[in-house]
Amino acid sequence: MFDVIIVGGSSAGLSAALQLGRSMRQVLVFDDGKPCNRFSHASHGFLTRDGIQPAELMRLSREQLTPYETVQLKQATIIEIGPIEGGFEAKTAEGESYTSRKILLATGMKDTLPTIKNIEQFWGQSVFHCPYCDGWEVRNRPFVIYGSTEFMFHQVEIVQHWASKITLVADGSIVIPQEKRDLYARHGIDIIEKPVTSLEGENGQIQHLCFADGSEMACETMFIVPHTSQRTPFAAMLGCEQTEHQRLVVEVQGRTTVPGVYAAGDIATMGRSVAMAVAQGNMAGAAINADLIGEDFR
Repeated sequence: MFDVIIVGGSSAGLSAALQLGRSMRQVLVFDDGKPCNRFSHASHGFLTRDGIQPAELMRLSREQLTPYETVQLKQATIIEIGPIEGGFEAKTAEGESYTSRKILLATGMKDTLPTIKNIEQFWGQSVFHCPYCDGWEVRNRPFVIYGSTEFMFHQVEIVQHWASKITLVADGSIVIPQEKRDLYARHGIDIIEKPVTSLEGENGQIQHLCFADGSEMACETMFIVPHTSQRTPFAAMLGCEQTEHQRLVVEVQGRTTVPGVYAAGDIATMGRSVAMAVAQGNMAGAAINADLIGEDFR
């Protein structure tokens, strides 16, 4: 039986594995090789690694775990996790079974993009969701904010100082309050209310929005509000309490509402930066080690 099984081998999971490896804990990390930032051209905001490609960041992270012989990395997909006497059992798609005293969920969130033709071609290249991640690279350009929920109002306001000009494109499914219209008019923000059917461009660079009425609009940078959801069913399987935004309810060090189950990364917070994920993984690793000590040193 391992001390800890970590499900998710991206920034949060590997950071926790590093902390636990340095604590000489027997750790098994499962990774299905599908981090949510794999579509991005670069990872930003992580001190000493600003602008690094996500795949290179993962390569370096795994490389730095090699001195810690108690940490094992396994490329596999977990399909089921459940409690057993003294811990938990995790089963893989290949039919293998592994047990541990503690479980750390670092599986991240899944982005569901708006139903717009070709949007996947531009996702992470010229269509973004986070100005802290990509705003500087597209600074001083005209931005289109596209949305169908009230969160688009938040995006309009948070990106405005990165952009030379903002146009809010709403798909018409939500009423824009008059006070918002007045505010945007004072700041020179245009509003277009009609559905976008497709995006046109090449080599990852968006050039035009195509509307349902047949009209087009030039566009080089677009921010959207993707729907986010849990990538895996494990939190529900284990009975972990979730927020209204489908994040796990955790203490500051990553303990969930289920004893022995911990969470780190954007599965447990609305923040989605690599730097935050690394910090949370570090704290969760320390908490797991402390809890194991508390159980054994009695």
